Amino acid sequence: MKRRLILLGGGHAHVHVLWRAIQEPLAEVELVLVSPSDRHHYSGMVPGYLQGTYAEEDLCFDLRALTHRAGARFVIAAAERIDATGRTLDAAGERISFDLLSVNVGSAAAGLETPGVREHALTVRPMSRAVALRRRAEDLFATPGAERPSVFVVGAGAAGVELALALERLGRERGARPLVALVEATAEALPGFSVPIRRLTTRLLAERGVRLELGRTVSAIEKEAIVFDDGERERADLTVWVAGAAASDLFAGSQIPKDGRGYLLVDDTLRAADGSALFGAGDCIGFAAHPDLPKAGVFAVREAPILDHNLRATLLGGRLLSYRPQSSFLALLNTADGRAIWRWHGLSGHSRIAWWLKNRIDRGFVRRYQAAQ
Repeated sequence: MKRRLILLGGGHAHVHVLWRAIQEPLAEVELVLVSPSDRHHYSGMVPGYLQGTYAEEDLCFDLRALTHRAGARFVIAAAERIDATGRTLDAAGERISFDLLSVNVGSAAAGLETPGVREHALTVRPMSRAVALRRRAEDLFATPGAERPSVFVVGAGAAGVELALALERLGRERGARPLVALVEATAEALPGFSVPIRRLTTRLLAERGVRLELGRTVSAIEKEAIVFDDGERERADLTVWVAGAAASDLFAGSQIPKDGRGYLLVDDTLRAADGSALFGAGDCIGFAAHPDLPKAGVFAVREAPILDHNLRATLLGGRLLSYRPQSSFLALLNTADGRAIWRWHGLSGHSRIAWWLKNRIDRGFVRRYQAAQ
């Protein structure tokens, strides 16, 4: 009798597992992908998509086609509950049993409990929502009016900086000259980056007319306004919410091991820390040995081959491999002007070569898996 492996979520790591299943089918294994969408959008290219450089087809994978090529079953549904002890997954009214479950559902946007965020703000988590954001921005920038459109991006981490610059460029190219503001609750943009990069970014934002609102907390989002904790209200024709990551709501009601922030807790083999029949990868997991590991796509990309190997080893027999997060990696931030900010170890800069490299890496990554569709 075949054993059943369920891949929950169509993130980077599971795209790789499907790609490997096409190359080397899993013998005597029934493979099932459960995802609320039949497309997965590569996060590294979302800012380029929002600024108008890429079309949607340039950065998305056809999960249905990949699943079909892998000889797997595709269930388009949002998961509702995981029972690790009973080895069942509830999705769209169906209870699916499994022998092994791998979770790659990404993270949710943090701060959604802030009044009005769910109703009036747009986000890019999951990344498929970037399509709705671009459509909304294009409609706004195409609407004639006496006032310049006002855009607020809440959260001045790497994603917020890239999105603010991307929307500024999109608006400028549409002739709208939007008033873009970047809001951050801490005292600096790009917290966690070096002082030289933060200074460079602050200068670049000023040159592009993006207003920095640092040390400010948002208390509410209204249909056409943003409200700060000091009571000040400003007109906001578009509010984008990227104020950090939070664990998926799915985990709260599921019987799985969780870390202190609610993420699926795994060991160095990417297996659930309690030894249950669960694996995970990407932004949805927390490492027992690396509790402060940032939520970044570069880790999910490196985890993917380890995940694939360990799923196969668990089902077919073999030794599990350990994933060791890279201590340093090349960071590239798209500044929507044909250049990118780069960081490598203690060095950093802002150049056209960095954008060329980022574009080459991103397109190469996507084309590798698109070729298997």
